[in-house]
Amino acid sequence: MQRLWIKNVFRRLSLMQKFSMAIILLIFLAGIIYSTLIISRQRSSLLAEMEYSHLTMVRNLAKDAVEALIQLDPLRLDELVRTISLAPGVTAVGVLDQKARIVAHTNRRLLGSTRKIVTTEEQEVMLPEEGTREIIVPVRAGTEVIGIVFASFSRDRINNSIDEDMRKLKQYILAVSIGIGLLGIWGALLLARFLTTPLKQVKEQMGLIQAGNLDVAVPQEYLQTCVDILACRDSTCPAYGKLRCWDIPGTRCGGEIQTDPAAKICSCKVCPVYREYCGDEIGEVTEVFNQMVRRLKASVSELEETTLEKARLEKLSALGEMSMTVAHEIKNPLNAIRGATTYLKENFEGEVLQEFLSIIDEETRRLNEIVTSILRYAKPTPLRHETADLNRVIRETTELVRQEATESNVELTLCLDEALPVFRFDPRQFKQALLNLLVNALDATRAGDTIRISTRLVDSRALVILEDTGKGMSSAIVADIFKPFFTTKTRGSGLGLACVERIIRDHRGEITARSEEGKGTEFRILLPLWS
Repeated sequence: MQRLWIKNVFRRLSLMQKFSMAIILLIFLAGIIYSTLIISRQRSSLLAEMEYSHLTMVRNLAKDAVEALIQLDPLRLDELVRTISLAPGVTAVGVLDQKARIVAHTNRRLLGSTRKIVTTEEQEVMLPEEGTREIIVPVRAGTEVIGIVFASFSRDRINNSIDEDMRKLKQYILAVSIGIGLLGIWGALLLARFLTTPLKQVKEQMGLIQAGNLDVAVPQEYLQTCVDILACRDSTCPAYGKLRCWDIPGTRCGGEIQTDPAAKICSCKVCPVYREYCGDEIGEVTEVFNQMVRRLKASVSELEETTLEKARLEKLSALGEMSMTVAHEIKNPLNAIRGATTYLKENFEGEVLQEFLSIIDEETRRLNEIVTSILRYAKPTPLRHETADLNRVIRETTELVRQEATESNVELTLCLDEALPVFRFDPRQFKQALLNLLVNALDATRAGDTIRISTRLVDSRALVILEDTGKGMSSAIVADIFKPFFTTKTRGSGLGLACVERIIRDHRGEITARSEEGKGTEFRILLPLWS
């Protein structure tokens, strides 16, 4: 139960708190392990060092006692013994002469007594019952042994001395560990904040998305372009001089035209521009999140447009079916009327009769053209894509109306981008769409006006601009010009621009119109190069 409670409490902590706790715990564990190892090692080192120091002191005492033993100088010997007795852990120090008499000792009551120690070499004797270690070293004058020095060391005193040193060492290590721990805590909090801030920002933006707001983005720095990092100088690339080239369709990396961003993202992830921008994994997560939001927003907008388009198409479909039925029903009577009119004109004379029969024939022909337009719009011909030169199609189309433009004293000019690549589209249907636009432009222009067609490459899409200096239209009319059966002409079906818009839409392109009364009209067509 307690374990489950701890788990639930830990689960509710923020990522920054978990990260900080993990680093702090690691610092303290490392500090404890490190301190334990240092203390254990240091205690062994101090004991070994003290034992060696004791042996060295006794050896030095043996060397210093040579002259005093030869001269039988008890004061000097006593001074040497007293000096050694001040060392940590010493319990007794003494000097024997050649006759094994004690001539110097820390306990002066033992002076003159004898002690049987027979040795010509150094000895270390352990006395377990007394808990002492005794070191015996002969005193030599040349090769002759003239006496013996000995010193006893208490294990308890040595351990007490080491414990005192270790206590001071522990206090020093504790102080250093606290300082390092505080510094580590500060560094852990700073590092946790640095690493979790982007994730916190992503979380905040996700909350806004949950609330229905798609206009969100996690702010990112270090954005650079291909020009900055790769020194790319391909000005025809749609990403030239722009940020986030991996999010732009139709880029020209490696000399090839890349299509949709989703299809090229795998190759973009190994690009130095992408790696430099993202930095680490958290930066890449942030960028992926921003990309997902942008695509989600675009998908939602596209879905809304698709829903509206679906509703519009359903209405048009119903209208088309009705129009086809009506058109078929009308065509037969029209053909009968035209046949009867032709028969009457050929078999009966009379000026008035011939005049009215001509009117009937002309209006019947016009009605037949309208019915044909309705049938063509209601049942469009499928696109037949083929690789073609857009500039060439435009030149061929303009030649069809150039004579009419010349007769109307309207200047027809072309400004085509010869660098525009060939791509797949339906040249016949595009020619029909452009012809409809040119016919409308000729109707809207007067003598002395100009019609200009230009092309250029924009973000891996072909842009066609048709502009005239004619009478123009109001904004209210511009808003409705692509609607079926909408027309400002007294004689017309109102399906010309609707057919144009359908053809461009079938190419997955866009067409927009801009006009101002008295200043002319401009149509812009964008066609994707990979349609």
